[in-house]
Amino acid sequence: MSQAHSLNAFRHWAVAFIVCNFNVDVGPEIEVIHPNAQFSPSDLSAICFNSFPERQDTETAEDLTFHFTIDNNSPDVSLGSPCPPYGSATTFYGCCVFRQEFDHSMKRSFNQRTLVLISNHEFPAFFLYILKQMTFSGVIGDPTALEAAYTQMLTWPAPSLGRHRLPFMGSLITLEIAPHPAFPLQGLAPSSSAAPNGVPASIYAYQPLGSWDDILPYLPSLSDLDVVYEKLLLGESVIALAKSPQVCSEAVSALVDLIRPIPYAGNVRPYMTMQSEFRSIGIDGGTPRPFIIGITNPFLLKRVLGATESNERSRPHVLYLPDSEGRVPIKRHHSLHHRNQTGFDMPGGIDPQLPPTKRSIKSDSTFMENIDMMLRAGTSTKNEIGSLVRRHFAELTAQYLAPVNRYLATSVSPNVISPGRDFRYANFSEADFLHSLSKHGSSVKFRGQSPLQRHRARDHLYESFCRSPNFYSWLDMKLSLEKEASAGLLSSGSATAVI
Repeated sequence: MSQAHSLNAFRHWAVAFIVCNFNVDVGPEIEVIHPNAQFSPSDLSAICFNSFPERQDTETAEDLTFHFTIDNNSPDVSLGSPCPPYGSATTFYGCCVFRQEFDHSMKRSFNQRTLVLISNHEFPAFFLYILKQMTFSGVIGDPTALEAAYTQMLTWPAPSLGRHRLPFMGSLITLEIAPHPAFPLQGLAPSSSAAPNGVPASIYAYQPLGSWDDILPYLPSLSDLDVVYEKLLLGESVIALAKSPQVCSEAVSALVDLIRPIPYAGNVRPYMTMQSEFRSIGIDGGTPRPFIIGITNPFLLKRVLGATESNERSRPHVLYLPDSEGRVPIKRHHSLHHRNQTGFDMPGGIDPQLPPTKRSIKSDSTFMENIDMMLRAGTSTKNEIGSLVRRHFAELTAQYLAPVNRYLATSVSPNVISPGRDFRYANFSEADFLHSLSKHGSSVKFRGQSPLQRHRARDHLYESFCRSPNFYSWLDMKLSLEKEASAGLLSSGSATAVI
């Protein structure tokens, strides 16, 4: 196999492995790029700064794993894949394993290195599993491990929809790639359990990185799940503020999954630092658009909130994820100095006191009590709580979409077909849909003391959804999957499973 052909085979999956070192005199710097890639100076700088925690914690003893997203400003890096999913031509996705080790010879007494895998495919769970295998028993950036991983990946077929069995460093990894990233409950299939040798039976390309078992203890209250769910449903902006890039990036990944099969239509940045480029989320000159970002710097929070307010944009919802200490209450305490501010003190405070967020959907008290009981008991098995949370919100989203699907199936004819045989719902009418909703109702339970109040809450939420970018991202997905299913490009039932 020629060198150029080998590089193309590797680039079907990833761009390069990069080893970053934190030099106390100059800051983050690149040590190794393997195989060599012609990244632009701005992209190399972005990769460096996003590969390290912004807050130093001398007690960090275990490896931190997290992921980030940056714009692709490297025209000399050739990308391409012969079949779906093709990957992004405009975005780089980075997955990191950060390690901090005591070293008395260093000025800060610590040696800090990060192994990064850069790809144009957003397969974070899969790529982080690979990086953990490479760093489990060796040093960060071991040249032998880098070359072994690179050589092994050259033998892989290009990523395509369906199941892959990929040999990697003495084990066989089963990777499942769904027809669309927004397929719900990825990673919860029975085959996702671990095999006796510790290798997962299956890794799903788009499964969320974070488990709610690990994230819930950081929440100010369990009711914050309901609040952030409605924000995401309508495509509003959300900021996750934590102390660790692992916590904030896993939280962002889990939040995106919360509303599937609705694809979040905004910009998703799992981890950003003060040095990040903010035009992508409509700040510092960019085009305003919704976003979900993870950050660890309270000063950065004030910067982002100030920028959105100065642009007269809707204020992002802030999800505080402080230290996981003490019991998580079911309902949020509205005191400014309560649990949601723990660990994020700074001169002048972080956030002005705001009135409680108004919600339309009624909380499921049985679900909340079950989660509360499992957290207090502390006897649940790994991912048991996470599975319950994901299934609850996947069912809620399916119930929410049911009236829209019913209207599209019965009142809007997809008979208008273009020469390319694309289905069109050009005659969708918001007023007609709301009339259908009033007639047939929704199985989702809404808040309100009277039927009239509940109906108003229902109509307001559906009206807001139909006017949000999320509605069009979901409709685009629905149309594309219907088209592919009609052409026989999808397995039986795979399209209807999400739409």
